[in-house]
Amino acid sequence: MKKTKADLSFCKNPVRRYFVLPAVICFPNTRQDLWASLCCGLFIAFLSPSLYAQTDTLTVRGKVENLSVRLYRQAPEITVARVNILQANREIVRAAPLQPDGSFELKMPLVYPLEECYLTYANVVMPFLGAKGTVKVTLNGDSLTKSDVPLQFEGIHAATNNRHAQFYADFNKWLKANPEKPVKAANAMLFWEKAASERQRKIDFYRAYTKGKDALLDQWVTSSLNEAAKAQLYNYLTQQQQTLPLALSAAAELDTNRFFTFAKADSYRQFTNYALATTPNVPESSLPVSTLARLILQYVPNITPADSLKLVSYTQGETAKMRELKWLSNLFNRKEDTLRMIVAYELFTRKFGAAHSVKELDYLKAAFYAENINNFSLKNLTLWYNHLRPSLQNPYYARSLDELHHIESLDSAVIRTAESKIATATVDDPLEVMPGIWLADTPSYPNETMLWNQLKRKFKGTIVYFLFWTNDEWGRRALAEANALRASMPPNSVEFVYVSEYKTNDDVWREAAIKSRSRGLHLKVDESQNDYLVAEWAITQVPYAVLIDANGKYIRRDAPLPADREGWNKIWTKIFK
Repeated sequence: MKKTKADLSFCKNPVRRYFVLPAVICFPNTRQDLWASLCCGLFIAFLSPSLYAQTDTLTVRGKVENLSVRLYRQAPEITVARVNILQANREIVRAAPLQPDGSFELKMPLVYPLEECYLTYANVVMPFLGAKGTVKVTLNGDSLTKSDVPLQFEGIHAATNNRHAQFYADFNKWLKANPEKPVKAANAMLFWEKAASERQRKIDFYRAYTKGKDALLDQWVTSSLNEAAKAQLYNYLTQQQQTLPLALSAAAELDTNRFFTFAKADSYRQFTNYALATTPNVPESSLPVSTLARLILQYVPNITPADSLKLVSYTQGETAKMRELKWLSNLFNRKEDTLRMIVAYELFTRKFGAAHSVKELDYLKAAFYAENINNFSLKNLTLWYNHLRPSLQNPYYARSLDELHHIESLDSAVIRTAESKIATATVDDPLEVMPGIWLADTPSYPNETMLWNQLKRKFKGTIVYFLFWTNDEWGRRALAEANALRASMPPNSVEFVYVSEYKTNDDVWREAAIKSRSRGLHLKVDESQNDYLVAEWAITQVPYAVLIDANGKYIRRDAPLPADREGWNKIWTKIFK
């Protein structure tokens, strides 16, 4: 189960939202926009490759002293986590196994010169500042449950990290004894007044607490508190469907300095949610011909010199004549699939560029890619990445985008292999795409009960755990968490079957199964199979799990999800007698 970050970082798990452009049929009023109507009607969720940008590397090494055999068995590894500014709800985690003497070492790539990271070991969860170089951490195994700060930092920013660790523990004690009150207000100005007052209360505690001068610690704490207040404001505006008052523009401005914290990531996330919820549609839901001409020149191959000259004239402002529309349509159709995806992004930038500053739009451009990760295939993501990457002005947005695309592209060879072979993979003869990860095609059966009966026959004699998941944040999380559950069970005691709902795109389903690294059999059902299983398993919410015994009889419908430790504790002895 995912640990919750303590209060100082103000790290939340926000509900994931998606950029959505409605399907539009355009009937533009001007000749200049008439051609653009050919490119609309695309449903799209908003949110290789060029060289992956070089990043800095943080090395974290250290030792757990007084490491007992019992502690080693309970906690055999140490982890460090950070986030990407484009994906506040998805941690980037590196783990290091403990050596017999308690030592460990891991390396973490960094995008910003200074990044807040979280170190986790056993019951200890502690933030620290990471930068290029080495942070050394010493933990005392005897003090993990006895001391508020059972660790010591050395290396880069050691003094600041040690001061912050003690403040972090004491701040959370104070906050527990003096909790903040829920902020209620009739409008944004009143809300901000109360949120700013609460922020100042916490800053006053810090000023009274701290001893000595530490400019870096000041920046760390005050930045986190400022970003938390801005996140609250943007969340309020989103919930109330209100726009940001002009008087608060400076207070709520995106902070683009080189100091990056979890709180800043959440603030940017809340800004994105706000932009999606409140940005009005532009009067013309189409692109000017000058833009379409530029895109045709960029993406359509083998254009004649004469056609190129004509297209260039459009990019320079010449008006398109009605009789030239068929010619333009023919050029567009030569790369229609590609151009439709690119036009979707261009429409997005047009809509949000009309309502937001250049600095805000620069971030939203990069966020477009991040918001589409779970909804489109790697092929489409790569197309968007290559198109939008050169336009980003902020180097840290660009590096953050590079990092996300690098992560998404790691399994590209496996994905291509799966795509070429999945058609012949069946439930009884599935395709092993990676060790222990099997995919099968589920063609339409004459009877919707046949798939369920086939699965019970296939796994007769074995306990089976079925996880029904949907392509959203909660479904993907459950899919990924299944690995830890499987690892906690006796070897080869339970088979895992992952069933994707029918609405998920086939390419997206295959890629999600591969990227999850979840061992077992992965299936995607059609609509009739989906409806049958919903009724047979009594599914009332998703994700959803079912356990059957070796004879195909239900142990439990609505079984615990992978991360539900309490639920598993209740039925563990029943399964593993």
